[in-house]
Amino acid sequence: MANYPSNMQVGFGVAWFLCCVVAFSDAGFNMLLILVALPVALIWGMVWLIRLIVSLKRQRSATVEVKRSVVYWLAEPVIVLFPLVLALTGVFSSARFVLSERALSDYVEQVRAGKVDLAFEFNHPRRQVGLYSVTFTDLLPDGTVRMLTSSHGLLDRAGFANSSHTPPSRQGEDSYEHIHQQWWYWYESW
Repeated sequence: MANYPSNMQVGFGVAWFLCCVVAFSDAGFNMLLILVALPVALIWGMVWLIRLIVSLKRQRSATVEVKRSVVYWLAEPVIVLFPLVLALTGVFSSARFVLSERALSDYVEQVRAGKVDLAFEFNHPRRQVGLYSVTFTDLLPDGTVRMLTSSHGLLDRAGFANSSHTPPSRQGEDSYEHIHQQWWYWYESW
């Protein structure tokens, strides 16, 4: 057997990494992806552990003489854990925001200039703004522009707010978390 991860393991690793990027890079979490990704990670970990135990037993009983390298056995746990660490440290959400900031700023200026019709916001199709799909946009009387990018039925909706106020004015139980300059994460509570 090879001492390095197989093409299938690398393929699953790439798919897992991309799934984590999508699930953990928006203002809020994509609950459906999390509900699918967590069981996949647990099953993957259990299969890896069973394979390791079987391999160690075979080596001890001398039925298999091939010893796998440390790289082979550590590759899968690293593939599973590394994207989760990046997600927990906010790397994915920061990178996605940085890549989209110019488009988001342009969109905010269009909203403030009245070029975006907010009267039909609840019925408009999703707008692609940078790497985000905006489902709702709101212009508050103080000039704060809020946009939802993550709306899931199980949790509160989330998105971004652009405001010169520190922090933006609260509406109900909404909360904000500062990103930088005039940008804030916006969590809309019900």
